[in-house]
Amino acid sequence: MGDLRQSVPASVRRRHLRRTFDARIDREWGRYAGEPRRVLVRHLRERFLRQHLPYGPGVVLELGPGPGRFSSTILGLSRGPLLAIDLSQEVLRRGQRRLGGDPRRRRVSWIQGAGEHLPLQDRSVGTAVVLGNIVCFAGTDGPRLLREIARVVRPGGTLVADFASPAAATQEFFEVVSRRRQLRRILRRPEFYLIHQILDSGYQPYLPRRLAAWEFQFYTVDSARQALVRAGFRVRDAMAVGAVGWTVGRIAASARREPRTWENLLRIEERIGRRPGALETGHGFLVAATRAARRRREPRTLPTKP
Repeated sequence: MGDLRQSVPASVRRRHLRRTFDARIDREWGRYAGEPRRVLVRHLRERFLRQHLPYGPGVVLELGPGPGRFSSTILGLSRGPLLAIDLSQEVLRRGQRRLGGDPRRRRVSWIQGAGEHLPLQDRSVGTAVVLGNIVCFAGTDGPRLLREIARVVRPGGTLVADFASPAAATQEFFEVVSRRRQLRRILRRPEFYLIHQILDSGYQPYLPRRLAAWEFQFYTVDSARQALVRAGFRVRDAMAVGAVGWTVGRIAASARREPRTWENLLRIEERIGRRPGALETGHGFLVAATRAARRRREPRTLPTKP
């Protein structure tokens, strides 16, 4: 199969992402609605945000807001400006319309841009929210993206991000293709459909003829932690999303029928999702991290004469 890690230049990858998401904005909004397990994912992400976003007047960066699924939640948790930066201008327009007559919309600046080249000053942001597998969609540019986020987040500031793991993503992929009656075909030739590539290296190149519609970098919890530390963050919390209700959809469907049972399922998910053995199951995992303070350089002292 050869070395596929440099298959897509960053500019081509970003252009492809922008065009694709421009064409599927409504589908993106529905990604966290409809099926009870998708609602479960949304609620768990919102609860994680409430646990880790500081309430105050600081500037919040939301990178890759899409049509604004979590923007309203962020505005309810923060009193400061919200900088919503996305590759797609059309997606940003849809996010503006979603907020409609909400008076909090005046606190939002909608900016078209790439996460690897943020149009922001150093240490100008108190909190960064990076949901929707933005780091993973950056492919081999993931470390660069994290360094750029670290550049704009002040020391002591907060990052909330999500990551897709190879095991959870492969499970979801198998379920989707089984509904399309393609699973047997793919399992006959898993090496052609890049299954081994994903499981061995965590990397999926952009090869549409092999059902690989994106350049995508999967992360284990350890590799995500290492990438964040190298960028300048210290991880303080990690949680699998829907370790129970996502993998067995009947659980979420049953619990959704009554508010009390739904609330208890969310609490159980949060406890199980923080267990080390569950972190790479479910619908990916969430991470909360703190921007580490830069070490001060020791002042050079001039040698003294004897």
